Formats: sequence, structure tokens, C-alpha cells
Amino acid sequence: MDTNKAIDLILEYQKTGDPQLGSKLVAEYDYLVTNICRPLYMNWAEHDDLLQEGRIGLYKALKDYQADRGVSFVSFASRCIRCECISAINKANRYKHAILNQALSLNASVFEDNEKTSWIDTLIDPNTQPLSHDLILQEEYESCRKVLSQILSPYAYAVFIARLRGGSYDRISQQLGHDSKSIDNALQRCRQRISTYLAGNDDEMDSDALRHFCQVVADNMMPSTELSQMVS
Repeated sequence: MDTNKAIDLILEYQKTGDPQLGSKLVAEYDYLVTNICRPLYMNWAEHDDLLQEGRIGLYKALKDYQADRGVSFVSFASRCIRCECISAINKANRYKHAILNQALSLNASVFEDNEKTSWIDTLIDPNTQPLSHDLILQEEYESCRKVLSQILSPYAYAVFIARLRGGSYDRISQQLGHDSKSIDNALQRCRQRISTYLAGNDDEMDSDALRHFCQVVADNMMPSTELSQMVS
């Protein structure tokens, strides 16, 4: 696209906010996102998530670019894309360390006035023998967890679990350091990959086992209608 024509279209987009024009401009300059994101890596996320962050930076560049500053749009957009990606990577790294910093030891005392009772004591009763039905459910749960961790990226799996536990998009965004759009994209990929797996495999995880897994994780915090959507 001719440079002058591109500038005219960018100025028109800034005035009108036309979403179709915005999409056209993003497609025109998407090669910048691809080139800048190629050598970068973000914890808890797939490369597509990083590309999404880069496109957010590109959208910001389209809205904030000022042609009278004497800087080409390509240079300005490249800077915006890189800054957005670096910011997302830093947030992901902070979340990675926050998991360890906020972890609770199972050997810690449950009550301040009773140091002999630890959290692990409340989870294990040596006098109780598990029922065979409970063992089957536990095996189903572990099987689902194994399959999901294989077909989903660590970031997508974290979003999936957080959503099952009743987290809103805003809350999950704060927890994982990503915007709501990235959270929604991750959930869409979860649904797609889970549906694809269920359509072609049922040996390690079927719909009933997945439903049980969701119920265990959600602990009755997620509406049944949304649970149905997860396994439909």
C-alpha cells in the first residue's frame, strides 16, 4: 500500500473508528506483529497469545499515531507492538513467581492455637479406607487432568481451571496478567481442542468423565448450563 494512502486511511480510521477499516489496516501491517513476536517467548502462553498482544499494540498505534511528528507509522507501530509484548511477558513472569510466593505449605498449622494440626492432617484420615467408587472417580479425575494438560497449553489450562472455579473474565485477567480478550481467546481454544479430542478419543477421557472433572474443580461454583457448554 502506498505510504500516503496508508496515512490517509489511518487518519480516517482515527476519525470514524470504522471497525472494517481497522481490520483492513491491521491485516496490512500484521507482518510487523509476526516479525517482532517471532523471537519472543511468554510463560504460560502459546505463541498465538503473544501475537494477540502484539495486535493490541498495533491497534493502539493506529489510534495514537500522529503523522505531523515526523515519525513513520511503521517505526511508531513497531515500538507500540514491542512495548505491548514486553509488558505482557513481564506480567506473565510476575504471575509465574507469584504462584510459588503465594503457595501454602501443607505442613503449616491450620489453627494458631493448635500447632499440632497441619493442613495435611485435615486432608488425610488414616482410619478411613477409600471406597471403590471413590477410587474410580479419582482415576477419572486424574485421567482428565492428564489429558487436559497434554492438549492444552499451560496458559490455556490455567484459564480453563480459573473459569471453572467461577472466576469472571476481569478477575482471571488480574490473576494471570492478561486482558479479557486474551482470556476469551484461550477459552475458545480450550473448547475447540476439548471438542476435537472428545470427537476422536474416549479411552482416557469421555464426556461423563470430563463433566465430573469440571464439577470437582468448580465445587458447585459454576452454573450447570456453562458446564454443559464445556462438554458439548
